[in-house]
Amino acid sequence: MEEYHKIQTVYLRDPQTKFKTVLEGEFALPVFKYLAGNEWIFTEKVNGTNIRVMFDGCQITFGGKSDDAQIPSFLVTRLQEMFVPKMELFKQKFPDGVLNR
Repeated sequence: MEEYHKIQTVYLRDPQTKFKTVLEGEFALPVFKYLAGNEWIFTEKVNGTNIRVMFDGCQITFGGKSDDAQIPSFLVTRLQEMFVPKMELFKQKFPDGVLNR
């Protein structure tokens, strides 16, 4: 059996508690400190399917993994229910279809 590799803890551990608690804010590696100060963009796979939600500044459209992909109608309906009511938020965050920073 092959042993799974160790995953580095984000924070250092407290030696006063025999390393049972973490020292929040004291990063184990410099890269963790660097990453903590960056803006993150999260994505989620919807219903196990590759879905693109696209906004061009005026309308929200949906696509699959490729331009030829067909999305089941029940999923298009659900995507419309989720995203179309947020049109004003999209316009605020993405004027002209670009992220407003």
